[in-house]
Order: sequence, then C-alpha cells, then structure tokens
Amino acid sequence: MANDPLNKEVKDLMIEASNLHKSGKLEELENVLRKIVDIDNNYYPALFNIARLLEIKKNILEAIKFYKKVIEINSNHLESFVNLANCYEDINEMEEAVKVLEKACKLFPDNHEVYYSSARLCHQRNIDIEKALNYYKKTLSINSDFVLAQHGLGQIYKIKGDFNEAKEIFKKIIHSNPNNMSACYDITDILNEDEINKDIKRLKLIDIKNLNDINKIFFYLSMAKRYEIIKNYEKSFYYYDLGNNLKKKYSNFSIDNENDRFDVVKKITEKFKFNIKKNIGNKSSKPIFIIGMPRSGTTLVEQIISSHSKVEGGGEFCNFTDFFQKLNPERNKNLYEVLKSLTEKNISDVGKMYLDTIEKISNKKDYFTNKMPGNFINIGLIKLCLPNAKIIHCKRNAVDTCLSCYKTYFTEGNTFTYSLSDLGDYYNFYKKQMKYYKEVFNQEILDIEYENIVSNIENETKKVLNFLNIDFEKSCLEFYKNKRLIHSASVTQVRKPIYKSSINSWNNYKKYLNPLTEKLNS
Repeated sequence: MANDPLNKEVKDLMIEASNLHKSGKLEELENVLRKIVDIDNNYYPALFNIARLLEIKKNILEAIKFYKKVIEINSNHLESFVNLANCYEDINEMEEAVKVLEKACKLFPDNHEVYYSSARLCHQRNIDIEKALNYYKKTLSINSDFVLAQHGLGQIYKIKGDFNEAKEIFKKIIHSNPNNMSACYDITDILNEDEINKDIKRLKLIDIKNLNDINKIFFYLSMAKRYEIIKNYEKSFYYYDLGNNLKKKYSNFSIDNENDRFDVVKKITEKFKFNIKKNIGNKSSKPIFIIGMPRSGTTLVEQIISSHSKVEGGGEFCNFTDFFQKLNPERNKNLYEVLKSLTEKNISDVGKMYLDTIEKISNKKDYFTNKMPGNFINIGLIKLCLPNAKIIHCKRNAVDTCLSCYKTYFTEGNTFTYSLSDLGDYYNFYKKQMKYYKEVFNQEILDIEYENIVSNIENETKKVLNFLNIDFEKSCLEFYKNKRLIHSASVTQVRKPIYKSSINSWNNYKKYLNPLTEKLNS
C-alpha cells in the first residue's frame, strides 16, 4: 500500500468488515475481506480473518493456505501459528501440527499459551507424553497459575502411575477453585475412603445452579463415583443418571447411522475378501489389534501383552479408518466415498502407511498393539490391508460391559454410552458385527474373556501368547509392574494385581437397569 488513496480504500473496507462481523453477516464479511486482499494481497489482517472464516466453515485446507500466507508476511503473528496447528489437528496431520507449534515455541519462548498448546496436542493426541510433560512444566514456569496446564500435568502423572503427584496437583486446583469439577472427577479414583467421605460433604455444599453444563456433568459423575466407592449404590446410580441425561442432550447418536457405516465396511470386505490371500496388503505380522466393546478388558489384555519383551503397547493408537482419509488429501470426499472407490493398490498403500507409522514408534520391538476398542467395526478393512495382523477380541459379561460404559466419562466419541437403551442397541449391533467377522475370518480372531483372565490369568495369558506365536514370559503375569503409559479409563485398575470385584458388579445396580436388559434380551 504505497499511496494514500489505496490505504484509505483498505481502511474503509476494514471498517465495513468490522460492522459486518458485529452483525454476524459472515458471507458478506468474507466478500469484503477478499476485496481487500485483491487490493493488497500482503494485507495480513484480512488474510487472517479470511482464514478464520474458512476454519469456521470447516474448509480446513483452504484455511491452512491463508494461515501460512499470514505467517510468510508476518512471522510474529502468534494466533496464526496456533490456529494453523489446530487446522492440521482437525485433519489428523499431527506431525505438521507438532512442527508448527515447535516453531512457535522457539519464536515465542516467553509465551505460556504456546507451550500449553504444544503440551495439550502431545498429551490429548497421545503423540509424545514426555514432551507434553515438559511443555506443561514450561508453561507453568512462565505462568504458575495457568489452571489448564496444572490439570494436564496432573492427568499425565496419573497416566504414568504417579498417583501421589497427581493427587497433590488436583488438590491444589480444587483448593484454588472448589467449583473445578473436572479436577474433582479426575481425583476420585486416587482418593482413599476417608478422603471420599470428606469430599462428599464438601461437594454437597456446592451450588450447582451456578455451574455450566460440562461442570454439572463432572459434578454428577464425581458424586456417583464417590458414592459407588462407599457402596451407596442408590445414590450412586441417581447421580450417574443425572450426568448421563445431561450428556445425552449433546449427543447425536443414531443406531441407524452405525448400521449404515457397517454396511459400507461389509460391502468392501465382501468385494475383496477372496483376494486376502493374494498379493495385496502388507504382509507384516507386527500389528496386533485388540478390539471389543469399551470397558470389556482391552486395557488389561494390552497391559499383559505389552509386558512381554517383544511387544510395544500402543494404547488407543488410532481408528484404522484414519489411514483411509490419507487417500483423500484434498478432503473433498467423506469416508464412505473413499471406501466405495477403493482399489487393490489403495489397500496395499494403507497397509504400508500403517506399518511405516508404527515402525517409527514401536521402539524396535517385534510387535505393536493398537487397543482402540471401536476397531471391531474395521476388522474387514484391517485384514484386507494387513492380512497377517493379529486380532484379539475381548469379551465380557454384556451387562457389566454396558454398565461400565454408562459409568465412564469418555473424552470423545462413544456417544452411545449416555443412555441405557442406546447401550443395549449398540451392544446388539456389536454382536451382529462380530458374528459376521467370525464367520469370515474364523480362527484368525482370538476371543478372550475377561472373566477367564480373572479366574486363571496364567492359562489365558499363555493362550494369547500362543495365538501371537510368542514365547511365554513371567513378566506378563506381573503386568501391574509395567510402567508404560496408560491413557484409558482403566488407568488405576491395571496398576493393581488381578481382582474379582468387577465381575457381576452390575448386580449392585440391577433394579435400575431394565432399559438395558430389555434390549439385551430382545
């Protein structure tokens, strides 16, 4: 903008843009911003605001181009770095997101929010927990009162099994703000019974009318878990019900959508299944998939297996269909469209992409587990792309499984868990899929029952290791000594030796479960 008339025109348009933004006329706003860019394509405030609008509209790839342009023009535009990383995260390009934030940390070494963004990404996306730990600590070294970083640090100590460290951090958060209900929830299963009783009295004094819905949900579930620990099951279920009813308001779960999704995957499996033994897919036997319903024992099975010297535990590494989205770099197709147009080459490409990815993070171990339970819907795709992958199917009493889901706060997904009736529908849907896959793949899927592990861990462990063609190691029986990171809701349980109290625990809530048991028995 070398001359004053041009400068005035841009200023006038920016005033117009500001008024359009205030009135919420976003389409007109974008048009005005693009006029400004046509006049001066280096005017980064307009470029940045176009990027934000594109991000809101979920036109992520286009938003990325504009954020990059802003950074080229003004390398000190912090918000563009953060938003660019968020965009990469939205399209599951985690390596790019990490690179952007690491660059931002170097450019803005005194900005606590940049370090927090890096910590959150590495933590919540399970990219690098040690790096997340260091970033949280760096955040707090700059701003010791930044609660989100305190909370994240507490959660990481809990993941690592450092329960005393986690407890102290959560206590500090609660002391500063008794209404921080997510900290109240996270501390619950690392409190002793005396602490639980004192905490119930404290929580009863909180005026929940002043809490937003997310804090109300955490309040209800915190009370429910505390009452369960002291065996007051009537009050426990009362609060579980309140929490789930409120969560259900924000759920878009539809069993019809789940059936449609399975039909697509089933058609792909049928189309290619006779080619499984041909030269398609990646023939590596490194991948192990541990699947089943959530809360069916998948974490316990992985903890046992990953205690073996040849096995690296990957946790809930990914939903396998994430790799199919990489076949669609422009993101101009939805997943169903990508799957419907699959070729044999695509199948081999996905197998290679998966193997290349796990090779980088498997610490040179021979085997790598992925215990994302919901991959049961993707067994057909997995066996097409990775025909020698091992599939371990975890089973548990249906009512125990569903009730445990109902009692768990899942950070994302699993929206079928907010209603006992939905849980019954989803469990029946899962049974239908597993029946189909067992008919197609038969002995290539190992069924392992939680109750059998609890009653005879050595026998069941040997069965699993034999299926994997791995020699027995005693360390697998001492899985609770394994210091690996655990991200699931079972983090405290699998740090203990085998216990039997969770078998048939649904009987404590039997009189409240009719909406579930009616569906399961239908």
